[in-house]
Amino acid sequence: MKRLVLSYPLGERTPTYLDNPPVEIEQQSSIANGDPYNQFIITSINHAGTHIDGPWHFNPEGKKLTDIPLDEFVFTRVTVLDIPKSDGELITKEDLEPFAPQIAGSELLLIRTGFGELRASDPVRYGNHGPGFSASAGQFLMVFDALRAVGFDFISATSPQHMEEGIRFHQIMTGKGRGDGRYQFIIEDMKLDQDLSGADIVYAIPLYIDGVDSSFATVFAERRQGRPG
Repeated sequence: MKRLVLSYPLGERTPTYLDNPPVEIEQQSSIANGDPYNQFIITSINHAGTHIDGPWHFNPEGKKLTDIPLDEFVFTRVTVLDIPKSDGELITKEDLEPFAPQIAGSELLLIRTGFGELRASDPVRYGNHGPGFSASAGQFLMVFDALRAVGFDFISATSPQHMEEGIRFHQIMTGKGRGDGRYQFIIEDMKLDQDLSGADIVYAIPLYIDGVDSSFATVFAERRQGRPG
């Protein structure tokens, strides 16, 4: 199997969404300084870097991350869509409707807008002016019974320029007010700038932290040997 990394490493250069606090990493002990071991203190909001928004993020009745079985974070039917978007533009129902045949039956939908190219070169723009989703996109995606997660190459499903639309999208996707327990994961700030054709399985594994709504994630895809790319 060939593995493709779809998440960014968490670090002090991780872009922040609006005024979220930056990641801080402090070396608490160092072999180079005479200590017997290396050890670090990491301080971060749980929505920094590549992470999974769980149902409790916007749904007061939703599950916390540690209440969700690990196999729910493994996806064997993956669809990748290229939907170019720039600063403050929204992914809408109208953008997604032409791809309904591809989305149907998928467990994980990955949307590549191209905005991720700015993450390293212009992190302030990336964190403050990104695209997002409209409420209509959430309503459309929740129609697909097999779909369990949506991931994308920008910092948040909520565009800073369209807060109300983004909040409503999150509420819809996390199942707020549904009453049937259905939800879809939102995987934010993904690394999708590579050939993803032939990816057979995607693992989006959260760091299990007790009592939280969402968590950092290590995301990788596996492709059978001999496939292109």
